[in-house]
Amino acid sequence: MVKVSSATRLLRNDKFQTILGLAVFTLIVLLSTLYAADPKLYYGVAVVFLAVYMWLLTPISFIFSTFLIISVSVLLGIFPDDVTPFEGFSSGTLFFLMGAFILAIAFEVQDLHKRVALTFLEFFGSSPRRFIMGVTGVGGLLSMLMPEHGIAAIFIPILLGIYQFSKRENILESNFAKSTLLALSYGTSVGSIATFLGGARNILAVEIFTRHTGETISFVEWFVASIPVSLVMMFLVYFVLEKIFHLEEVDMENIRRNIKRELEEMGDLTWGEGKAALFLLVGFITWATIGQIIGMGVVAVMLAFAIGATKTVTWDDVESRMPWGTLFLYVGAVTLSLVLPETGVLEVIATSLMGVVGENPFLILGLFATLAVFISGVMSNAAVTAILLPVAIPSMEPLGMPTIVPVFTIALASAFAFITPIGTPSAMLVYGTGHLNPKDFFKPGLILSVVGILVFLTVGLGWWKLLGYW
Repeated sequence: MVKVSSATRLLRNDKFQTILGLAVFTLIVLLSTLYAADPKLYYGVAVVFLAVYMWLLTPISFIFSTFLIISVSVLLGIFPDDVTPFEGFSSGTLFFLMGAFILAIAFEVQDLHKRVALTFLEFFGSSPRRFIMGVTGVGGLLSMLMPEHGIAAIFIPILLGIYQFSKRENILESNFAKSTLLALSYGTSVGSIATFLGGARNILAVEIFTRHTGETISFVEWFVASIPVSLVMMFLVYFVLEKIFHLEEVDMENIRRNIKRELEEMGDLTWGEGKAALFLLVGFITWATIGQIIGMGVVAVMLAFAIGATKTVTWDDVESRMPWGTLFLYVGAVTLSLVLPETGVLEVIATSLMGVVGENPFLILGLFATLAVFISGVMSNAAVTAILLPVAIPSMEPLGMPTIVPVFTIALASAFAFITPIGTPSAMLVYGTGHLNPKDFFKPGLILSVVGILVFLTVGLGWWKLLGYW
């Protein structure tokens, strides 16, 4: 038993994992150099392995893994002369993400998110079932306006406080508490697919699509294409949770009274909250109208400047709350999307894929949606998008299926990491409360994963057909 325990501790050690990953990478490179007729192809395989390994196990932070991917790609001579290895840092999309995060920080600093959350929860507080519906819906709608992990971080202390108002013993171990925490996790995930503000994977998917095809997807186009899938999944999240968890009697009247009291204690809307709401409105209108003309990133930095100039947030707020790891993960993902086609890895994977599943585009889309859903259970969904989308786009081209369809399929499906508590940042946050265990995620998560894939192949493809995307 001692030996097993020691081995387990070693395998979980970050230094050991880093050394092991680099050792395997080095072995692939050496064998390719010595024996392969075209070592560049295997260099690409080695870089893909290293990226997936580092993003999956995260023995080092996303910042350092991005530096590593860039470094080895340059040393192996993968980048052509006309492409800079720092392409991801010069992307307007990176600055869009920074601006979007600063807008989210303004919401958080000014407590506008709390006022909105409490207002809606009071409205939905007449019964336990309506409350689950409210948490799913409000979490989903708010995650269209700011990153899902930010919404989860906001909601968790609110929910934990609300539970105590029920006057029920062991309320934190009840099905009511478990179902509402899962509703928060799942609701924010499915809501985040609807806009570029919901998560880095959405805008990353557009960046990869643009680099491959020269075309783009506007803020409005993305919203119109994804909102039906998002709303259908919100309803299904509520429906599945309500059916699986047998809800106990809860004193909802007392909960509503205390929510109302908290709102009264917050007082009238403050000037800071008003500024945050105004910036959100201006941002939405500007991104939807002139964003495609002057650039989404330009709009974002102008918005960020205005937020800072009006003291809605300070640099200290930005420095401490900005998800720097997510920004560097985006850069690493862009780098990987450049490495894959340059080394020929994409062509080999796409050809092999069609050899296995045939040339039915719907079957291939179903396969990619399934992979995105289940791989996202163990890896960042932005990383999953970076790995799968560059493969999916060339796989669709020879089959006559427009390449925009796999963009929506993979980016949206990668948000449906319901089965494990490590699938999304919001899942990790609700799991971190200590009131859920992995088994609580598995059953509803598995059902929703399967249902989510079916939604893509029915509602999604049907809606995209009406929009003329295929």
